[in-house]
Amino acid sequence: MGSPELKRPDPNENKKDKKKRISGYANFKEGKLFGDWTIKKKIDEGGFGKVYLVGQPSKNLYAALKAEPNEVSGGSAIKLEIQVIRALNRKGETPHIPEVFHAAKHSRFCYMIMTLLGDNFKTLRKKNEKGDGVWATLFVSSWIRLGIQSLYGLKILHDHGYLHRDIKPSNFALGQVTDPERAVMVHLLDFGLARSFAFKTNGKYVLRLARSSVGFKGTFRYCSPNVHDKLESGQRDDIWSLFFVLIEVHCGLPWQKETDKAVIEKVKCNYKDEVVMQNMPRELRPIIPELRKLDCYQRPDYLGIYKAMQAVMTRYTVQPHDLYDWEKKENAPKALRPPKPPAWYAPDAFFGADPLGTSGSRSRTPNSNASSNASSNHGSDEKTSTIADADVFKMTVTEYTQDEKK
Repeated sequence: MGSPELKRPDPNENKKDKKKRISGYANFKEGKLFGDWTIKKKIDEGGFGKVYLVGQPSKNLYAALKAEPNEVSGGSAIKLEIQVIRALNRKGETPHIPEVFHAAKHSRFCYMIMTLLGDNFKTLRKKNEKGDGVWATLFVSSWIRLGIQSLYGLKILHDHGYLHRDIKPSNFALGQVTDPERAVMVHLLDFGLARSFAFKTNGKYVLRLARSSVGFKGTFRYCSPNVHDKLESGQRDDIWSLFFVLIEVHCGLPWQKETDKAVIEKVKCNYKDEVVMQNMPRELRPIIPELRKLDCYQRPDYLGIYKAMQAVMTRYTVQPHDLYDWEKKENAPKALRPPKPPAWYAPDAFFGADPLGTSGSRSRTPNSNASSNASSNHGSDEKTSTIADADVFKMTVTEYTQDEKK
């Protein structure tokens, strides 16, 4: 039996009714089946998208189902998310990246079923609120470890030729506390605004040609000043946003309490980097000023940034498996930890590696005591290879499951 014919929307409906109608396409009742998965409850929503807890109780399996209507402006971003996540996991399960177990497109909505994760950074920070109106923060011992893992996840994404372009606290989350492999692992989420910046052609990666002017993408509070200036984003901008996130959970951003977008942009773009970073540990203060020196083609010194963050851990005598702030509270659950570091964990080699081969001569290294000069070649005029958008479209193949079943 085919799908019932869809009713055409009322051409005279107002914006409020249209939003309600479109949003309703992703409303699912408890018990609704998606293949072998059953809806348990709604756990989050934002814009037109909704996230549900789904399960296969007989197998004691649980996951998250993310659904979006197809009629949203610009189309659902789930198709791009699936493409990116599958690319990142092409060689098997990848640390810091969720998995997609199933994905499909219906006539009115599309969805994907993915790894069920735990609290995001925004929620974790709020667990330290005391109800006195003072901005809640995390202790250095907690956020520096979250930051190193976040940098690890970002580099994995960048090493596959993608930018995230919407780095913010809610897009980083830990695993479930009962999962020893992922409970204290930071996961990078929401690739709906991701963009490829490098493609492999003839066995060599080439960088995508920068556009002369770029429309705004991201979140006002956390995007880099380059995004406000309509410049092409690069790896530098994702890392820049990450450090805005870390500043927020450490002491709050200078524009933290502003809600007007124009005011946020004015404050952010007029504050000196040294002022923005002044309350951060001294080892990290040179990082944003050095990111500002890079253009969108240049590869940041990931190893130098990691070494600077590791130096903070050393000075504060932080151990990798110390309890986090939220675990120290009375009756708080303690997340399981792996008995030993996983086989894939080799941070010095990982952060120093450049699998795209695009570092060349155009990257600069943060000028800090903890910074490394590995993967940098100062002063050369060698040009970076680029590829135009028209050629990118010829090379891109999107894998997506079409499923018109009710």
